[in-house]
Amino acid sequence: MSKMVPNSAKQSLERSLDTVRIRADSNGECFGGEIAESLREAGVALRVDRLEVLLTRTVLTRTMESLGENYPAEVLQDYENRMPVSKALRYLSEAIVWLEKWQTSELGSAPSVSNG
Repeated sequence: MSKMVPNSAKQSLERSLDTVRIRADSNGECFGGEIAESLREAGVALRVDRLEVLLTRTVLTRTMESLGENYPAEVLQDYENRMPVSKALRYLSEAIVWLEKWQTSELGSAPSVSNG
């Protein structure tokens, strides 16, 4: 996956984290689709191409899977069911942590995502 991670991924995920946090409703919930939407908006703001946004989404999807989400791609398209914003923030935060570990890895191989 090393060649599949764009340089803009960490910045995109960080911007998305902020956006999702701001857009949470008064009950502390958001739609899963808002996560994907925030990634697209981050890509536009950072002026990255669509492929980089999709590759960043792949990093997020794999992180969500490793955290126990059975159908992460469906969650990122869901505008009908709300989820706790804490769950959305955890997914984004863990993806950022994974990227930081991957970038600092001397071996250049992808580390596994923690289950913490």
